[in-house]
Amino acid sequence: MRDDGTFVDLLQRDLRQVRWPEPAEIRATARRRGRRTAVAAAAAVLAVASVSAIAVGRAGTPTPAPPGAGAGGRAEISAAAMLTPADVPAKTDERLGDTGLGEGVRVDDILRTCAQEQGLPTDQIVSRYSRSQTLIGTVEVDGFAPYRRPFIRQDVYRLDDGTAGRLFADLDRSVAACSGWREVGQVQTGEGSPVTTTMVHNWTVAESDFAGDQAILLRHTVAVPLDPSTGEPVGLAPLPEDRLVVRVGDLVTVLVPGEPLRPGVPGNTVNQAQLLDLARAAANRMCAAANPAC
Repeated sequence: MRDDGTFVDLLQRDLRQVRWPEPAEIRATARRRGRRTAVAAAAAVLAVASVSAIAVGRAGTPTPAPPGAGAGGRAEISAAAMLTPADVPAKTDERLGDTGLGEGVRVDDILRTCAQEQGLPTDQIVSRYSRSQTLIGTVEVDGFAPYRRPFIRQDVYRLDDGTAGRLFADLDRSVAACSGWREVGQVQTGEGSPVTTTMVHNWTVAESDFAGDQAILLRHTVAVPLDPSTGEPVGLAPLPEDRLVVRVGDLVTVLVPGEPLRPGVPGNTVNQAQLLDLARAAANRMCAAANPAC
């Protein structure tokens, strides 16, 4: 019989450290972003049409198509390039998605903040096209009512030539510069009153070159914060957060496992090997859509 007190403590620790949006909030965000994307796409079509008409009128020949958009090249990212529920090592039953133009590539916002503080160049790489999805399912834990949670968030970006390699180089520099980064913030205590303390962050590349043309498993850990007045630990150590970044040709995907797929969360059976397999599945899905194709 499991120690219920220990289990509740572990569950409360994880829920204090991670806040995933509810499905309704994700839908609302997707609707807002979808409207912005539709407007941007319409404006882009009109702009291209106008420029083409001017070029034809002046020179008598149309302007050349952008790289990758003509015969033999791929531009938009199809749904077939994304993970499916069958790829995920846990049952999901809802899939929310969206597409975008000119989206910045996001890997880890906290790491980017640290890199900025270290004086590293952090101008965000902008993709040509992008597609995002969140796979959602029901979490069932003994003694608790079932609840809905995102299992995996996936973003796929199509990048210009050369920028994909720069993305991985920027991540390497940021990881090296942000070892032991100290952040002052408030931590919720078990008694309910927050304490201002210093949190020590660290990032490591736990695995690399396991899928596609380039791949890393980026792990973010935070040391147990200490009460500045007593020197005693405040709460429990946050669980590590993993992100998988995989490149195939000019496509890069960022995978962020949700609570139900994070190794170490009470009741979870997913391990690191399964996360690497998930990244390999993502690479296989992107193969046909990449430039060049696999």
